[in-house]
Amino acid sequence: MRAMTLSASRITAVTAAVALGASALGCGLFSQAKQAVNNVATVSDVAHKLQDSEKLTFTAEYRLSDGSTATVVQQPPNAAFIGKEGRVILTVDSLYVCSTQSGKTTCQKNHNASGQIDSSNSGYIASAAGAGFIAAPVAFALLLGASTVPGAKVDKSERKIAGQNTTCLTISGLPAGNNTTGPDLKSFSACVTDNGLLASFEGAQTDGEKIALELTKLSMSADPSAFKPPADAEIIDVDQLKTPPN
Repeated sequence: MRAMTLSASRITAVTAAVALGASALGCGLFSQAKQAVNNVATVSDVAHKLQDSEKLTFTAEYRLSDGSTATVVQQPPNAAFIGKEGRVILTVDSLYVCSTQSGKTTCQKNHNASGQIDSSNSGYIASAAGAGFIAAPVAFALLLGASTVPGAKVDKSERKIAGQNTTCLTISGLPAGNNTTGPDLKSFSACVTDNGLLASFEGAQTDGEKIALELTKLSMSADPSAFKPPADAEIIDVDQLKTPPN
């Protein structure tokens, strides 16, 4: 998955910037800045694992908050996100956003200019995959961004999910409006497998809504047909993608 990535140097730079800011603060705020430094250090290892997952070939099935399922299939440089009523397919040069209405599947086809999963297409993925779905790059950005929020608390734990050992981070104490590029969460937890796959995500939004997904089945292989639109789909070339109707 050609995901949003953050290099080790950038994580180090974020930590250094927080530390530098701490040196300019008074005693009352110094402890908050020190906590932010500790938070970034705790998050960085999990963030690196998520970043490394873009190199993996796998098929992962998730259960979502409404009881539906979503499947992620990846064989770099291709990725597919398949939900109950839609799918998003990323190839080296094309982005397909497919939806099914009244038994008919229509796929918008657009040039994949960014060549990756980023803020310009993550919304289409969430819409197609189903309620509460969070793509790994979005979880990555949420983890790193929240770790630097003053007053945020980061707790680390271990879980076994779908037979996989995972490292989990729970971040709480987030104020409203802390995130402008994704769901506005007051707290959330994310679990990542040893090889970097997102195994679970659960978040409480500031408006009271909850989002969640959990890995239920994993295979370290991929069916190449997942990276093609359904055979009976109508393909429409578009200059501007539209979010599929719910």
